[in-house]
Amino acid sequence: MGLMPAGVNNPFTKLDKQGVIGTLKACGSRDPDVLHAQTEQLMAGARHLKLLGLISMVIGGLFTITIFMAWFGIPALIFGWWVGRFGKRNIQTVQEAYADYVASAAVRAG
Repeated sequence: MGLMPAGVNNPFTKLDKQGVIGTLKACGSRDPDVLHAQTEQLMAGARHLKLLGLISMVIGGLFTITIFMAWFGIPALIFGWWVGRFGKRNIQTVQEAYADYVASAAVRAG
């Protein structure tokens, strides 16, 4: 992928709990600050998708209000809803995996 900047992930990748836990383990640290930074990096793309969904829904709503532009507004509303839902699910997955990883690390340490 020569055209993509280094370290940038595709925001349209569906995150799963095992993959997020593997990424947290790959950090090589149990320091809460390091783990928090890693989860923020994982959630950055999902937050952008959530924002894109909101913007698309607002634009779609404005287009739909004008009857002439409804041809573009309704698909924009549907796309915005889908992208926002996708982003929210990825954020939820990262948060659940982080909670599981921290709980399992506490059990091992205790």
